[in-house]
Amino acid sequence: MDSGHVPVPGGALYFERTGHGPPIVFVHAGIADLTMWEQQVAEFATDHTVVCFDSRGFGRSRTDAVEFSPVDDLRAVLDHLQIGRTVVVGCSRGGQHSLDFTVEEPDRVAGLVWVCGGVSGSSHEAPQAQTAVFDRIEALWQAKEWDALVDLKTHLWTDGPLQPEGRAPEAVRDHVRRMIHAIETRSEEEPQVLPLSPPAAGRLQDITCPVLVVIGALDTTGTQASADLLTVGVNGAERVDFPDAAHVPSMEHPERFNTAVRDFLSRHSL
Repeated sequence: MDSGHVPVPGGALYFERTGHGPPIVFVHAGIADLTMWEQQVAEFATDHTVVCFDSRGFGRSRTDAVEFSPVDDLRAVLDHLQIGRTVVVGCSRGGQHSLDFTVEEPDRVAGLVWVCGGVSGSSHEAPQAQTAVFDRIEALWQAKEWDALVDLKTHLWTDGPLQPEGRAPEAVRDHVRRMIHAIETRSEEEPQVLPLSPPAAGRLQDITCPVLVVIGALDTTGTQASADLLTVGVNGAERVDFPDAAHVPSMEHPERFNTAVRDFLSRHSL
């Protein structure tokens, strides 16, 4: 394995690269860092070059309080590692950014695995019970009640917004809790994401690479709506539903997730 930092305007992105073969780049969720992909690295590095990196404001990356484009950052990682064309796997926030990169840089994406992400430019009206959870998260953040905030966000994203506390495996909850705590208590000022223009929602019909949509049935209604939008909007999009997972199926059910991704790669000779 090799690792290091990729210089970007106003920061440096920490990366890890391991394995040999066709490249796969993993983009982590907004509640995580690159360690969320440990089970995927172990699986796919056997016959692929696997790259994970920490986004700005996460893990071992460094950033100033600047405006930045996640598309530009991902491009910088690929350029630094001399990767021309790759499969991109992104979860949550990383799923939205991976989709944005796909519509902006179609020649550099051999295949996209979108996991419980968003679609820039789309909108969704959540039910009141779910909106109340996000309102509570905002109130805890404003009050700087970090322990309560971390516990609530862990419950929302691992168990699911309307699921009983502790539904997800405790090892997964503990890992996510540690990652969220590290994010919420960082001393760096937060950088500001520049939105993609025009956004991906109006450009889905332009995507020509193979796309796999992965969604957990226990995830938020907004994420499920994004999955539905991608499934319908991208010509030939494939889909795998996890009836017993929320926002991080790759962590809850790594063997099943890895099998789904490997089957996708095999079908498209990736």
